[in-house]
Amino acid sequence: FEADGMVGVRGSVFSGLVAVRNLRAAIGSLGLLEDARWEVDFRLAAKERQFERAVVLAHRLRLEAFADDGLVTPDQPITVSALVANSGDADVVVRQVSLTGFDRTSVACGEGVLAAADVYRCSAELRIPAETPLTSIHWSHVSGAARYSFDAAVPFGMPFRPTPFRATFEIEFASGRVSIERPIQHRYADDIFAGEKRMTLQVVPRFAVEITPQIAIIPEAARAVREIRVTVTNTGPEPVEGEIGLELPAGWRMTPGPATVQFSSEDESKTIRFEVSSGDAPIGEYQIRAVVRAAGTRFDRGYQVVTYPHIGRRHLVRPSEATFKVVDVTVAPDLSVGYITGVGDAVPPAIDQLGARLELIDADDLAWGDLTRFDVIVTGVRAYERRMDLRANNDRLLDYVADGGTVIVQYNKFEFNDAQYGPYPAQVSRSRVTDEAAPIRVVANDHPVFTWPNLIDAETWSDWVQERGLYFLGDRDQTYVDLVELEDNFSWNPGIKRGALVEAKYGQGRWLYVGLGLWRQLPAGTIGAYQLLANLLSLGTAN
Repeated sequence: FEADGMVGVRGSVFSGLVAVRNLRAAIGSLGLLEDARWEVDFRLAAKERQFERAVVLAHRLRLEAFADDGLVTPDQPITVSALVANSGDADVVVRQVSLTGFDRTSVACGEGVLAAADVYRCSAELRIPAETPLTSIHWSHVSGAARYSFDAAVPFGMPFRPTPFRATFEIEFASGRVSIERPIQHRYADDIFAGEKRMTLQVVPRFAVEITPQIAIIPEAARAVREIRVTVTNTGPEPVEGEIGLELPAGWRMTPGPATVQFSSEDESKTIRFEVSSGDAPIGEYQIRAVVRAAGTRFDRGYQVVTYPHIGRRHLVRPSEATFKVVDVTVAPDLSVGYITGVGDAVPPAIDQLGARLELIDADDLAWGDLTRFDVIVTGVRAYERRMDLRANNDRLLDYVADGGTVIVQYNKFEFNDAQYGPYPAQVSRSRVTDEAAPIRVVANDHPVFTWPNLIDAETWSDWVQERGLYFLGDRDQTYVDLVELEDNFSWNPGIKRGALVEAKYGQGRWLYVGLGLWRQLPAGTIGAYQLLANLLSLGTAN
């Protein structure tokens, strides 16, 4: 617009703002019922905010509020700077900038005339209140139900909890005054190619405490010491020290004892290893919590960072707690397992927890190593997609089977169909069962995988998570034998599904395809999945 045109636009926008404000002031005299009065005022309030933003845009003002830190802790000092940039052709007056969410409501700057092509700046030294809650999501899963509950203090429909740290700009124009609120943000750059990023202030614990593993099993018949790692991050700017320890169930023991750690800078992390023994604890589920104590305060939470360009940085606060399960699971004694890792593979730790001797097979071993030292060889999830060395040396696995070995192939996608990797012709299909409680029926009752060393019964299939399995074996040679069949309760996936657990005898050995989602169940601590895995591995000594 030309200058005269912009003057007309600014006048029209301000006229609309005044009309909305006058109508809101007159609502009480219109004789409306209470519900109708609330509804009308709610909509007019939204329209008033829109007009206020339009006034700012028409005057070509830019309003910003920035903090010198984005990851803050309760009781932390912080500097907040506010600015108003005037890119228009008319002078305005900044009456004040107030900052809320801190230890006090602060008027950052007093009144100032902001001329065209000028910038108004001010800053304030503030402190995060000691009682400020940690920044996290405002919903939680309702146990036993397929729904979530929401924090009543968060306005309905908001995707994230609104930040309490806000700046309000009071600006006076020739035609009147508006009040504009902005969230206080922190500017940062962690990738030179992505440029500047922004985040609202995220409140985190003074010590962020993470424990691994978060789920572990201990076979009752072969108890072993378990290693727990506790990683502590100093999230504050000042040097600090604390004492790290574990809170254990009665009768459990840890070595060494609590450890003192010192931090000299922000974002510094240290990891302490503990060995934990379950003693004579009976079969059951137990909780272990990692705790840091400092200056009389207890810290037992950490957080997961979730960040994408379309949502910015968000936090999932979670307790520093691990679940340990003492379970009735047995594996064949002195079992040697070779494992070819796949994509996002969390199965090897589960094999190790069962008490088997685990060795990861590398490219050299696949090419010319002695594979006969293994009782059983397992390929990881989608390993044929990821591992070119596996595809190139698959014939050595088939020779291993022919000579009496056992190979267990976990699910693959359609890359498996590009060549013949099984002992006989077979194609991976799109077949899956999405209902984690879908019925499973054993169709080879005399097979040792269902009887030794653990009895597979109805309880084995209980408490699975997310799904039963996917990418089952489809069209295949009749030499392959189905060991189970499934039926999804989902109406759009009708019919009996086979190919989830298939065996082929080849030479003197066994080749098995496992489409059942063990890779998902094992990290979740599903006991039945550990029983089935133990039996599958033990087939290596049953030939």
